[in-house]
Amino acid sequence: MSRGLSRWWPRGLQARLSVLLVLLVLAVSGGYVLLLARSTEKYLAEDLQKNNRLLAASVAEVLQIDEATNEIPQPALRRTFDAAMTINPSIKLYLVGLDGRILTSSAAPREVKLTRIPMAPVQAFLAGRQPLPIFGADPRNPAVARPFSVVQLHTRAGQPHCYLYITLGGGAAGDEVASLRQSYILSTLLRTLAVAAAVVLVVGLLLIPLLTRSLRRLQAAVRGLQAGDYTTRVRGIGAGDELGELAATFNDMAARTEQAMHTLQSNDRLRRELVANISHDLRTPLASIEGYTETILLRQHLLTDAERQQYLQTILHNTRSLKRLVSELFELSKLEARQTVPRPEPFSVTELVQDVVLKLAPEARTRAISLEARWEGAVPFVCADVGLIERVLQNLLDNALRYTPAGGAVQVLVAAPDERHRVPLLVRDTGRGIASHDLPHVFDRFYRSDQVREKTKDGLGLGLAIARKIILLHEDDLTVSSTEGSGTCFTFSLPVYAPGDEVLR
Repeated sequence: MSRGLSRWWPRGLQARLSVLLVLLVLAVSGGYVLLLARSTEKYLAEDLQKNNRLLAASVAEVLQIDEATNEIPQPALRRTFDAAMTINPSIKLYLVGLDGRILTSSAAPREVKLTRIPMAPVQAFLAGRQPLPIFGADPRNPAVARPFSVVQLHTRAGQPHCYLYITLGGGAAGDEVASLRQSYILSTLLRTLAVAAAVVLVVGLLLIPLLTRSLRRLQAAVRGLQAGDYTTRVRGIGAGDELGELAATFNDMAARTEQAMHTLQSNDRLRRELVANISHDLRTPLASIEGYTETILLRQHLLTDAERQQYLQTILHNTRSLKRLVSELFELSKLEARQTVPRPEPFSVTELVQDVVLKLAPEARTRAISLEARWEGAVPFVCADVGLIERVLQNLLDNALRYTPAGGAVQVLVAAPDERHRVPLLVRDTGRGIASHDLPHVFDRFYRSDQVREKTKDGLGLGLAIARKIILLHEDDLTVSSTEGSGTCFTFSLPVYAPGDEVLR
């Protein structure tokens, strides 16, 4: 758009639509008026030519061609022309040769501007196959085509002699009648058009704000989202059209943006908690290692062998805790980055469970906890990464043993395959359970409830997060159910091995 046009062109969509509507109505009205004018002229010309179609033939009846000269006597021709023009002053009569040359006319010689007229309209009129009106040349005014009447004159021997060519509507009376008719018709149609255009403009200008109301709502919602209000939504726009689809798309985008912002805020909070927890879990063993090491170095001549051995055992325990923390952090990061790819293979899940239970049996006896594995009937082979599943079972059982008091029980149950062709595994304990407000966070990294932190300092809060990541890699989820004071149960499932399954080595 040019600069000159952009100066007065409105900026608002509603104003632009209003201006466009006015311009469109004016353009359509102007085109309609022009079409009416041309149609009226054509209709009047058709009516005039149709009513005077036989005029030339009736005039030709009084004309007699002289047998001796083979011409029409000029006095008789002049009398006939004068009589015809007296009856109808709007006509002009011409004798035209077979080649279109004008032989004589009722007009004065100085008024005739043409010496020859085109014969194609004459032939079309005489043939009668072309619809009226047919316009021919006006010898007095070559720039204006007029309706006409024509007839061919013959000699007494029947030979074509010339044409009697009569132009219609060229006189003052004819023009006045046509002007009056045209004025009446156009005035009526123009009044009708003015009323219709006014109605269209009023209705259109009233409807435009209603149509743009949805856009204004969408604009307000976009501005709200831009200002940081991620809860803003577009309401009041029905579905079924482009605006409704646009509003639904915006609402979906806003919902995704809000969810993404919540996720970012949650991740930021978790990041801060992660840094704080890592700092805490690293600081405690490092401070212990530093303190005992300094004690050994500064008081090495004063320490007994038993004290030195105790200090070294404490240093070794803290070193192993640090090693375990670093190892679990590395393992969790690999799982979250999907750098760890499961290598499924068929194996007996009951044998794996039995091996893990036997491995942890000494610790269970030390804690005075009953640890057992149970299954009923023959359990089919499963297809999974045996190393990763062993890590899941070890983490779950280690977590159960840690938070189950002496005299309690921990059980691993291998159930029969379900309708999904998966083998469910349940790890139950009779510990103190998990509080309802802590239950949604048990799989979060470094998460430990305040009660757990008071009871133990061994847990680093990564075992359950690692276990769940591993189960997610096996296309299932690790779920938990717990009742405070009654114990906790972790559940997951493994796919049943079929002979046709692909095994990765």
